[in-house]
Order: sequence, then C-alpha cells, then structure tokens
Amino acid sequence: MRRLFINNALFRILVPPFYGILIYLLILLINNNVSQISYIFTGQEVYVCIGLSYLLFEILRLNINLTESFLDDQGDGISKIIIQTISGLLLSLIVISLAISSYFSYVLSFSITETQLIIFNSIYGISSLLYNLLYFSNYYLYKQNLSRLENEQILTETLKAELEQFKNEVNPKLLYDSLETLITLIHKNTEEAEDYIDHLSMVYRYILSHRKIELTSLQQEVKAANNIIHLLNYLYDNKISLKATIPKELAESPIVPGTLPRLIESVIRNTIINKYNPLLLELNIEEQDGYLVLQNKLNEKLIFDKKNVFDDVQLSYSFYSEKPVVQVKAYNINYIKIPILEVVS
Repeated sequence: MRRLFINNALFRILVPPFYGILIYLLILLINNNVSQISYIFTGQEVYVCIGLSYLLFEILRLNINLTESFLDDQGDGISKIIIQTISGLLLSLIVISLAISSYFSYVLSFSITETQLIIFNSIYGISSLLYNLLYFSNYYLYKQNLSRLENEQILTETLKAELEQFKNEVNPKLLYDSLETLITLIHKNTEEAEDYIDHLSMVYRYILSHRKIELTSLQQEVKAANNIIHLLNYLYDNKISLKATIPKELAESPIVPGTLPRLIESVIRNTIINKYNPLLLELNIEEQDGYLVLQNKLNEKLIFDKKNVFDDVQLSYSFYSEKPVVQVKAYNINYIKIPILEVVS
C-alpha cells in the first residue's frame, strides 16, 4: 500500500507545517488573541503546533500500518474502520496530552491548565478523525481503481483467449494445406477431390457446430480425428493411421471438443513421416487410472511447430478435472494422457 498518501514522503514532510500553522491560527481564534497573528513566524507556539502535527501524523501512520498488519485477514469491513479510528483517536489524545504537558512543564516551567489541555486535545482529536477519514477515502478509492484495473486486465485476457480460440477454430494452417491439396486433386482426380471436399467440410462443420458446446462424446472426437488424418494423409502418402481401442461402454464418455483432432494434428506436424517411418497413432483407455491414452513411436522433427497445443489442452481440462493432462516420453514412445471426465447429474 505504498501508493497511499500516508506513505508519500512529500506528504509526510510538507503537510504537517501547513497544518500546524492552521492549528495555531485556530487556537488564537479560540483564545480571542488574533493580534498575535503578526508574530506567526517568530512565536514559539507556532513551532510547537508544527511539531505536534508531525508527531500526530506519524503516530496515526504507525497506527494504520499496525492495524493493516493485524487485521489483514479480516478484510476491509466495518470492524477495521471502527478499530482503526478509535485506536487512532486514543493514541492521539495520549500522545498530544503527554507532549503538550511536557512542553509546558519543562520549557515554560508551569503546568498546563485544564482548559488549554481540552483545547489541544479537541483540535488534535478532530484532526485524528479527519486524517482517518481522508485515509479511508483514499484507501477505498485506490481499491476501487485497482479492482477496475483487474477487471480490465481480465477482459483483455478474455478477448485474447477468444481470439486465440477463434484462430484454433479456423485452423488456418490446416485450411491452407487442404486448399493446396485440393487444387492438386482437382487437376488429377475429380472423384478424390470431391471425397476430399466432403472430409474437409466435415472437419469444419464439426469445429463450428461444437464451438459453443462444452463437452462432446469420445466417439465423435475419434470420428473428427479420423477426418483430420484423412486430410493430412494426402501430404504423407497415406502413411498415417489411427488405431482406436475404445470399449463400447466408454464410447459416449465426455471429452472437451477438439482435444483429439488438435493433439493428433500436432503430433503429425512434429513427427518425421515417410514410407520408411509411417506413423501409427494408438488410442486406448487406462480404466484403472482413469485416462485416455494417445501414443505413438517417437521420431520427432528437429524444428517443432511453435504452437503449443498441449498447453492449451491442459488449460482447458483444468476447468473440468483435478487430474492433469500428462505427456510422457519414455522407451522411444510418446504418451499423451487425457483425463476421462465424469458428468455428475
């Protein structure tokens, strides 16, 4: 909370002298002794008032910092305002009484009268209340502005996430590769071109139809993944295959839409595939651990695709499951484990 005015060095140095002079003028008015205003910079009393103002402000600042540290867990409730205000008022009365009494006794060599003590305590007591009022006004204004900034930041991050989601939905790289392949097929084989268009339309129909759906079935995801593989196989001479071993009772298990197509496309783009190194993707269930496992033999490219699909999938699943999405590379095999979700009715 160093941004608050009470911790500002200029405030702590410059404000007390002006406030002390105002208090001195107020005391002159109360005592009906306005004629001494002409001696405002030569009278000893004005410097006493300035010194008391410094003392009061620092005591109140210390009280606020102590209250903040001790009542931090209780938040910003009414109890904090009451405790801080009352403790600040009591400290002000005690410190001002001791300070002004010491000044009268040791400097002026006579005791302060009850009326004078009441005047000083009343003025500095009210000053304590005003100080706390100013502090709480500044404090809650600061908190409100901070909350607005946080909301703006959340909104910005949300817009970025939506933009990234839109990019993922459109998948420009897949679209570009597909259009290139389609142009080639049109000149070679119109029937294959029509079949390719059908699969391409199914891929984007699936993406668009599930953009507002939180969960889909595992069976539909496998179909969508096969469509992606069908499109990319034209680039790799049909050297990509998917072997899915899914029990019938788990075929309708919920899964985040786009999980398998995106992961499989990422694996394909980051793997060296040729007639000597075909890519076999295996999909199976680990019922005991509650994971859907996608695995393939490691044969990675030296330069990876910059887009980290795994992190995006991991973030998506963090909203639905306490289990993490896990990627393990062991014994020349790449394992990607996806938590099997359960819908609680």
